Amino acid sequence: MYENAEGVPKDASQALVLFNRAAEQGQTSAQFRLGVMFDKGEGVNKDPAQAVAWYRKAAEQGNVRAQYNLARLYDFGDGVPKDSAQAMVWYRKAADQGHANAQFNLGVTYAMGEGVPKDAAQAVVWYRKAAEQGNVRAQYNLACSYDFGDGVPKDSAQAMVWY
Repeated sequence: MYENAEGVPKDASQALVLFNRAAEQGQTSAQFRLGVMFDKGEGVNKDPAQAVAWYRKAAEQGNVRAQYNLARLYDFGDGVPKDSAQAMVWYRKAADQGHANAQFNLGVTYAMGEGVPKDAAQAVVWYRKAAEQGNVRAQYNLACSYDFGDGVPKDSAQAMVWY
């Protein structure tokens, strides 16, 4: 409530105190929110190392948004050394829980061969999962896959559907 001024005046420092108290008791949503605060510098100084620590605590407990955000930090080397294999691990965990952006990024990972062997067919599998959830980037990449026969047989009709 303090974070969003819901019934009380907005107070980022009070939100931080309360999120920290809940996070220390293992509450994954609070751990995730602390990760976001440190990641974006919301109400605190930006601290990528703290963001990684809080995201990891929540991610290890199955918080899908924390898994995705942790994957992105590894993917881009923000707060941790760039590590495509670790990004792949966390994208996969989030993708397996149905996170459309993680599914798209997993498709890109397979298409590029970053952290995994290059595999256009696997890229298509993950693009399709994300595309069916309305992820427009995945829809475009899936259309291109059909258009060029990359990972699937060339199929102009299917390409048009996804375009």
